[in-house]
Amino acid sequence: MYRNTTAVIMMVLVILGLAAIAGARVTEADYTTRVPQHGARSPIILFFDDMEGGTNGWTSVDNTASATTKFHLDTYYAYQGTYSYWCGEMNPAFAGGDGYGNGWDQILLVPSTDVTAATYPVLTFAYRFDSEAGFDFTYVQAESLGTYVSMNSGYNGTSGGWQDYGDYGFIMSTYDNPIKARFRFIADGAYSDSDGLYDSDGGAFHVDNIKIFDFYGGTVYFYDDAESGALCTPAVPASAGDYWHQITRACPAYSDPTSWWCGDDADTSLIPPNLANSLISPEVNIAGSSVCTLKFLLHAEVPTVDNDYWTEEITTDGGTTWYATGAWWGDFEQCDGWGTSGITGTDLTPYLPGTIFQFRLSFFTTDNGCGPGLTGGAGIMLDDTWVEDWTGSPVEATSWGAIKALYR
Repeated sequence: MYRNTTAVIMMVLVILGLAAIAGARVTEADYTTRVPQHGARSPIILFFDDMEGGTNGWTSVDNTASATTKFHLDTYYAYQGTYSYWCGEMNPAFAGGDGYGNGWDQILLVPSTDVTAATYPVLTFAYRFDSEAGFDFTYVQAESLGTYVSMNSGYNGTSGGWQDYGDYGFIMSTYDNPIKARFRFIADGAYSDSDGLYDSDGGAFHVDNIKIFDFYGGTVYFYDDAESGALCTPAVPASAGDYWHQITRACPAYSDPTSWWCGDDADTSLIPPNLANSLISPEVNIAGSSVCTLKFLLHAEVPTVDNDYWTEEITTDGGTTWYATGAWWGDFEQCDGWGTSGITGTDLTPYLPGTIFQFRLSFFTTDNGCGPGLTGGAGIMLDDTWVEDWTGSPVEATSWGAIKALYR
């Protein structure tokens, strides 16, 4: 996947769900090829909302409020004995039937451990991992001055089986005492076992034989081999809150004065941390449609330095199955920096025939949030959104294979 550190360029990171172009990674300049060209013909507008008439059936949700723990004791790929801790699940909907999902944020807490008497306290463990390289990470963290900090750069890719630190590991003398350590797995919004675009081998992370001991004295202060019950505690981050709401303010909407905004009224220059907020469109009846396009206008002030991002998903069966059709991060410049999705749009045709269509826009941020925003509007804003039905208009044939070949 591309990562662009120039904050004024929107990067389209993934185009998912289109079988003929699965795995293609394209830039904003290439984005115009996402839908067939219809020339001067006019579509039927199945749905249009300029956000000026109230919420009109749009709903929002804080996904962190419903997150469930995934770390657990399991015999699957266990290291020694019968059990190991696994951040993953057996799921028939996953590629290969096991692994992890998009947007996971999972924690395994090691009990608070007093090492006052230790000369050289060390944390060791055995581990294995398989997660999308460069994007889905497992961090080993400890509290320092009351704040969790990462002691590694994040395990990602594949470990090639179990690894064991043995008597060597992380030196804990520079961290708070009592020691508060944890393992934290964080996945981004695409490419995992749940969407089938990354088929892990028992991902995301296994850990066993967790030990805190004095390297010089040999005294063991904590040990969990996963065989005598769960001494460590699975957890998820605290609920972050739902920040999607309609606004009218000086920084204009695309069609003034109202738009949806995922941001903080108390501090419009910064993006709140730990968000997993979704805005969901009303239901649109698409029964009988065979050629459709979703279009929307979006503005973003999301600095690229902290890996905050947003995703686009669609459903054509009323929410039974959601398809990820895009993921981005970056800035669209000043107040008038509205994205071009309203020009190019998302081709829904590969997901038809369908009955009920909905559109879901989700915003994800890291522990620190990010900012500052350029003009007091950090976050993302959504305005004019509509669905075009071209079923009654002939469409030029589009070769997705030919399009993909342009960007190899």
